[in-house]
Amino acid sequence: MRMKFALGLLCTLLLSMTFAFNTASAKSVLRHEMDTNPFNRGTVSNGIWSDTNSDTSSTASYTGANTAVWNNAWAYDNTKDYELVAKYNIIATGANSAAQLDLGLVKIGYIRTDTKDWLIKGISIRDGNSWQNISMDTTGNHEWRVSYQADKNFIIYKDGTEVYRNKISSLIPSKTFLIDNIVRNSTASIDYIYINDVIAPVAPMNLKATAKDTTALLTWDASNVATNYTVSRSVYAEGPFEQIAQNIKETTFNDTAVKAGNTYYYTVKAINESGTSPASNIASVTFEAPRIPLLDVIIAPETIKVGETFTADIALKNVQDIYAEDFSLSYDPTLVQYVGYEAVTGYKVYNETKDTPGALRFIIASQGKSFVINSDTTIVKLKFKAIAAGSAKIDALKARVADTTKEYDLETANVLEDTILIEKPRFLDVDRSGQYTLLDLSLDAFYFGMNAADTNKDLHDADQTEDDKVGDDDLTYIVDQILQNKEYAPNK
Repeated sequence: MRMKFALGLLCTLLLSMTFAFNTASAKSVLRHEMDTNPFNRGTVSNGIWSDTNSDTSSTASYTGANTAVWNNAWAYDNTKDYELVAKYNIIATGANSAAQLDLGLVKIGYIRTDTKDWLIKGISIRDGNSWQNISMDTTGNHEWRVSYQADKNFIIYKDGTEVYRNKISSLIPSKTFLIDNIVRNSTASIDYIYINDVIAPVAPMNLKATAKDTTALLTWDASNVATNYTVSRSVYAEGPFEQIAQNIKETTFNDTAVKAGNTYYYTVKAINESGTSPASNIASVTFEAPRIPLLDVIIAPETIKVGETFTADIALKNVQDIYAEDFSLSYDPTLVQYVGYEAVTGYKVYNETKDTPGALRFIIASQGKSFVINSDTTIVKLKFKAIAAGSAKIDALKARVADTTKEYDLETANVLEDTILIEKPRFLDVDRSGQYTLLDLSLDAFYFGMNAADTNKDLHDADQTEDDKVGDDDLTYIVDQILQNKEYAPNK
């Protein structure tokens, strides 16, 4: 009983192994690695079959050419799709050189001179009882892969890249093909030949990548006869690409392993039992760096002179849906004097606190939803006058903003400042005594209303603000300088 059981088990195992082998290999009609010689000519070395012929005859038939034939090589069923693959090397450079590998449904050929009835330059696809020729360079060592389908479509790949696709008009009846190779005054070699009755899928098309929050969403069109897909990614447009997902059954994939501030490039390949398709088109997606809200101080001129005025724009940046702002800033009252503000259309100042010299506070609000702040926006323009030489800083100290659902404080590091250099005029005072006194004010009062050119420029510098005229701005400036002159003691 034990022996019968063991024998029965052994038979079952052998049957199972045979069934499994047939199932696994059923997709392959022919697979030859050229480690043995299936032809009636040529030689095999290191797994490559090659044949050479030095005949230079230009005859238009097989006569004069070295023909290697592989009889009854494979059976064709015109109800099935086929994939024909050959690694074929044509070395044909001499006079009247020719070479051709005929796989029954596909011919890979080269001829140096005229086209002959038995050989056509390029790739030829069987179209009923004739051939459809596609002219292309076939010399050199290349893998040629042709998808020949029962629906009359065909696709040609050269070294994994699609180079041509079209349709034929009719199929021939099912039959058994031989395989032959022809050389004349040249050398041709074959590394391998595969013929499968399940074609490898074509490259997926229309790969698209979009960003949603912290995820790259990929979609693509289904590839024919694909059973699954792989996804590869790179941070460079030209690669290299690294596979990040495999065995994907759908035509979508979500990549969550992304970082803000990076651009990612993706390709997809389709897979089935016959092989892997070429890569799809490359799709890219960029994830923006985090937006850091800022309150910026922007002073346009880098340098001004004492007595001149300047504007400091206050702008919000990198915010979204903001309608109200409350901010404070400081300045050096010994260098600059706050003159006032200029409102910006759509943003109204509802509070201006300026009681303490050197400190300002503003509360500002948008005038309707059309003035929502979603991009870099100036909300107010502050006016200052330079009253002494030095480096004057307008420094935003803190800021709070609000949208329609919440309010929040900006980080201190993101409440910015700007600096302007204030230079002395080319002179010090009107009478050139070295300090401002009431005499300087009196002299400009005398010149008041005159053009600078009409003053006594040999003795006096009456145009203190250098605007080519002596006016109220000059007198105001002189008074400011008198008040800052510690050596001037009035009414002593």
